Amino acid sequence: MKINNLSKFTPIFLGIGFWITSAASAEAHGGIEPGQNLLLAWNTNPLPSLGLFLAAYIYINGLNRWSHPSHPISQWQRISFFSGLIVIFLALQSPIDPLAEHQFSIHQVQHLLLRMIGPLLVLSGAPLTPMLRGAPPWFLQVVIKPIVRVSVSHQIYGFITNPVLTTLVFIATIYLWQIPAVHDMAVRSDLVHSGMHSTMLISGFMFWWLVIDPKPHRSRLHFALRILYLGLIVIPNTILGASITFSSHLLYEAYQEFPQPLGLSPLIDQQLGGLILWVVGDMMSILAAGIVMILWYKKEQEQTNASGL
Repeated sequence: MKINNLSKFTPIFLGIGFWITSAASAEAHGGIEPGQNLLLAWNTNPLPSLGLFLAAYIYINGLNRWSHPSHPISQWQRISFFSGLIVIFLALQSPIDPLAEHQFSIHQVQHLLLRMIGPLLVLSGAPLTPMLRGAPPWFLQVVIKPIVRVSVSHQIYGFITNPVLTTLVFIATIYLWQIPAVHDMAVRSDLVHSGMHSTMLISGFMFWWLVIDPKPHRSRLHFALRILYLGLIVIPNTILGASITFSSHLLYEAYQEFPQPLGLSPLIDQQLGGLILWVVGDMMSILAAGIVMILWYKKEQEQTNASGL
């Protein structure tokens, strides 16, 4: 089966792989002990790092096997891919992860890394062909190709990449985990926390898959619709972030059960988290819209140059 036929399923396999990575991280998160140096409070579970190193190895292996690329991967795309892996690594392994158990604001930073920045950078690195070429042949033959050959797989792919559904899932995911009872449950339970990380990553990959389309993938959305797509998510994000920021009472009680390593009162910490969700989240959407405009311009230039030859 041709690489192009397999490539559209790459974000799903990436999402599943990073879901396993995030789930493994959540199984071992344990917060920060009193008096512990924050800079040394790393998540010691090696599984997330192993998963990310495996993704990096497959990507590099694919590039090395691709001797005559039809669409070469540029230097900045390679940097983008590895930057995305580093962002996910920092979200799951660095002190951000244990600190997020104590501080609502740090939890919002972690969410931004997992659902916005990490997937955007990884997919901007054009991982489709390198990941497929770098995967072990037995994995392609035994796992991926049988899945791709089944017609129902294509139907499922078409359903879950519907722009309306993908947008709703992306927005609903962040709203779900900001419901006070649900968020408190995630702070208190490793299993629920694992679900939080997993849904953040998967919804992020599926959302950005329709915005970023390095060859050979081509998004179902025209560039103008992608910009509208990004603009639409600013509104619910602003409403959610502002409602948390301007709340006069504590919404998330679970954080009162843990020490506050940064010395912030729970209410101030909550307001800071709302601002991060609101302002930084909106800025990411606006920045992505600018990137899409640049890609649109480059595409128009390529078509103009091709028609002039």
